[in-house]
Amino acid sequence: MREHGPVCEQVPARDLGGDRYELLSSPGLALNLARGDIVAIGDPAAPATVLQRGGNFCIQIYADELSPPAVAELEKDVGAQLGGTLDGIHGGNLALTVPAAAGIGHIARVFDAYTARTGIAWYFANIYRNFEDVDDETLLDWWQ
Repeated sequence: MREHGPVCEQVPARDLGGDRYELLSSPGLALNLARGDIVAIGDPAAPATVLQRGGNFCIQIYADELSPPAVAELEKDVGAQLGGTLDGIHGGNLALTVPAAAGIGHIARVFDAYTARTGIAWYFANIYRNFEDVDDETLLDWWQ
């Protein structure tokens, strides 16, 4: 939470009823979520509760600026090599979805190549158990 309250992000979702939703896009800010997840949102000021994983990794990238050709190349590589998609772009921020079936090592190699070309870091946004503590790197292992 921020000093003045939570930051809210609108993510396309299919209403399943009873405060349950299927995410139709990976978020660009929220952690612990990816396209295809079934979530419950009881309290709009609290993080969504994941009820069922959709089998996708959410990759988030934050930069001051992104070169349109570099974004286009990344989008092409993610689609062709990993079967993933660029779900959102806002300024220097990207949200991408990659199926876990692509393999975490292969995914890392593709994104590490992007970092080598651009100097811009990336990260898995939905793999850590305690996503609110940046020092806790305990993995969820939902993809195993």
